[in-house]
Amino acid sequence: MKKRYLFILMIVLFTANAGGQNDPLLRSGSLMSVGKYDSAAQILSMAIVNQPGNTDLYYNRGICNFKLKRYDKALGDFLFVNKRSSGKASLMLAKTEARLNHPELAVKYLRQHLTSYYKQSESDLLLDEDLQLLEKTDSWKNLWREKEWYSAYDRELQEIEYLMSNRENLEAINRLNELDGTGFKKTIVNQYLAELYLVSGNEKAAMDAINRSIAANGRNTEALKIRIELNTLAENFEKAAADCDQLLRQDPVEFEYYLTSGKLLSKTGKYDQALKRVGTYLELFPGSHNAFNTQGEIHFENGQFLDALKSFNKALEEESGNADYFYNRGRTYAATGTYRYAEKDFSMALDLDPLNPETWFEKGIADLELGNEQTACFDFKKAFRYGKYEAKDFIDRLCNN
Repeated sequence: MKKRYLFILMIVLFTANAGGQNDPLLRSGSLMSVGKYDSAAQILSMAIVNQPGNTDLYYNRGICNFKLKRYDKALGDFLFVNKRSSGKASLMLAKTEARLNHPELAVKYLRQHLTSYYKQSESDLLLDEDLQLLEKTDSWKNLWREKEWYSAYDRELQEIEYLMSNRENLEAINRLNELDGTGFKKTIVNQYLAELYLVSGNEKAAMDAINRSIAANGRNTEALKIRIELNTLAENFEKAAADCDQLLRQDPVEFEYYLTSGKLLSKTGKYDQALKRVGTYLELFPGSHNAFNTQGEIHFENGQFLDALKSFNKALEEESGNADYFYNRGRTYAATGTYRYAEKDFSMALDLDPLNPETWFEKGIADLELGNEQTACFDFKKAFRYGKYEAKDFIDRLCNN
């Protein structure tokens, strides 16, 4: 089950092709994602000088200050945001006031949160470690006696989430369908239905549900992620790439989707755009071995084998214990006819992942090209044993003499 919380980066709409280094929200977001809050706060402070009315800059700096336990500074940032956009920072104000040991003010802002568009589920609030500091205070107890802050439908959805977490999928599906009939939170209800149908292998029902979810709220990024996955599984790469564009416009700090977008654009033949997306990611996360590997895969698909080798070499310089990187470099060597190097890389990949049928098969091809028929026979038998059934033809030809 995928859920989004308010305790995330709040960001302005952003054109996904813009340079990461030049956008303070993206650059600070990349630093925040790896816990470098002090550096991120410095970038945001410099940006605020030029954009003094940008509430997203203040909100993110507030998160940094909160994480750094600079609660007085965080309070100032969140008050600025909440004054200009009522309720947007109310939960963070409640958490900050709780940390400052101001229970009455904390409950005041929590009450505001409970009446806002941003309201989280009851269980999320009750389990929040900052708000738990308030549990023994009269202000907290009185707040929950004051009224029912959550409807019967809210509680039903919470029970369904519990069923999903315990993998009671059939019961969850039945209750979600009943809840969908009420019109309550259609985007979330249908998102959950899509998740459950996807897990059960019913991709058609999952697609129908996720389309209803997005139709109810096109800004539901979690629903967009599921539709990207479904369209990718169905090899509808154009549609998946279009959803990636929409996702990144709405939430540019979904950093992994720059790489996902690059892979999808490559599948549609848009190699320059694909490489630009990966380049944006590398600006934000220099030295990312995953990004270098993705870059190499795009070059490989475009037949740019020398560039692919350079990228895979960089990936392996950063992370030498990844079987996929050796496999990818091996098949690139094979594509250039350099089978001795290819065989060595496939062997390295198998040292790290000895049950991979694709690697055994590719190693068999390389050994065959090198004239090592006996070794190739052994490779193909391994490939077949682990599920690469195309190896059977080679086994019949090489191993039954």
